[in-house]
Amino acid sequence: MYKKVASTFGIKVIIAILNLAIVIILSRSIGATGKGEASLILTSIAMILLFCNMVGGSSLVYFVPRYNIFLLYLLSNLWSVIVAVIAFAVLKYFPAVPENLATPVIILSLINSFLATNLSILLGKEKIMSNNYISLLQTVINVVVLILLTKSFHQTDIHSYINSLYAAMGLCLLVSTVLIIPYLKEVSFHESKKLFYQLVKLGMVNQAGHILQFMSFRVSYYLLASYSGAAILGVYSNGISLIESLLLISNSFAAVLYPKIANSTNIKFAQTLTLQMTKLSIIICIMALIPLLLLPSEFWVWLFGSEFKDVKQVILLLSPGIVFYNITLIIGHYFSGTGKYKVNTYSNLIGLLITVLLSILVIPSYGIVVAGIISSISYLGIALFIIIYFTREAEIKVQQLLPTVSDFIWLKEQTKSFLITK
Repeated sequence: MYKKVASTFGIKVIIAILNLAIVIILSRSIGATGKGEASLILTSIAMILLFCNMVGGSSLVYFVPRYNIFLLYLLSNLWSVIVAVIAFAVLKYFPAVPENLATPVIILSLINSFLATNLSILLGKEKIMSNNYISLLQTVINVVVLILLTKSFHQTDIHSYINSLYAAMGLCLLVSTVLIIPYLKEVSFHESKKLFYQLVKLGMVNQAGHILQFMSFRVSYYLLASYSGAAILGVYSNGISLIESLLLISNSFAAVLYPKIANSTNIKFAQTLTLQMTKLSIIICIMALIPLLLLPSEFWVWLFGSEFKDVKQVILLLSPGIVFYNITLIIGHYFSGTGKYKVNTYSNLIGLLITVLLSILVIPSYGIVVAGIISSISYLGIALFIIIYFTREAEIKVQQLLPTVSDFIWLKEQTKSFLITK
């Protein structure tokens, strides 16, 4: 199992590096203002995807071992189409992105939603590596097409990024569809209404948490764009991208943890596994954070351009919160895997309340420093709630989540063993 984690982590490291390449290409080719627009596009797509996932999404991992996959696939995708139509109408009245970008945002959201359904089915079948390779393929295509458009065809505007997203998401949707076709052969509409109700019931509880999380983490994007401009948002989003890349550690563990727990009935096994993975993720996250903190501002100016000198400041402000949120992701997948989505919803509600209340207090002076501090406090609030809830359920002390010397030694031995067997 830990080899799967290591392989997943390795792939996610490659993806993180390629995503950094995307950030660099965009920053250098379209500047801080263009990068800010790109961030708004991705944020809007993510927001629409959250509502698409109210029927399906990550909760499909829980349903796949238990229900007819064809029906899950059909209901999830039909719901996505409905949400996309509604979202298009909403963007006409509440333009979160420039009007000329509304249609691409909706189309990309729909493609992304179909792809997310396919990946969730693969994950529910514990086809973890297939899931990983498709995610890697998507990022590779994105980078390659973006380089071609900006360097060979000299398309140095936001449309180069949009077109690269079309190519990456579209091809990965095709590949993932081919992979799940064997699971769709058993066509059945039996108890479709009942299943749809269960999907909505569990999916809405699950997505309520994700929506609250999204609003808590990304409301700062819209506030920065509104009060400080797209260029400031471009700088802040680069810092966010770098610091959130550390979450690939907990996401790697979670990619294995979630389906394992969803397919298990042994609650003690699930709790022990969650505890182990939490401690290991803390160790690796801190080890990865240290060199990021040591890099000087001049390095980021050299990497992104002269407009991005404040990226270092964003990293410093967000670093305490990201360590805590790294823990939250692992334990949150424990509650998702056991069907207790309400716990994640409550924790993310706390994060949103913290963000909104603090933002209201400082709106007139809202800038990079304020946004970074508020985000870190929000991460901390979410982590404290979910840690306390887990330790009470698992009947352990909070300090047991902290890694010990033996955990470091074990991780060293496991890493050595993995490298030798490779």
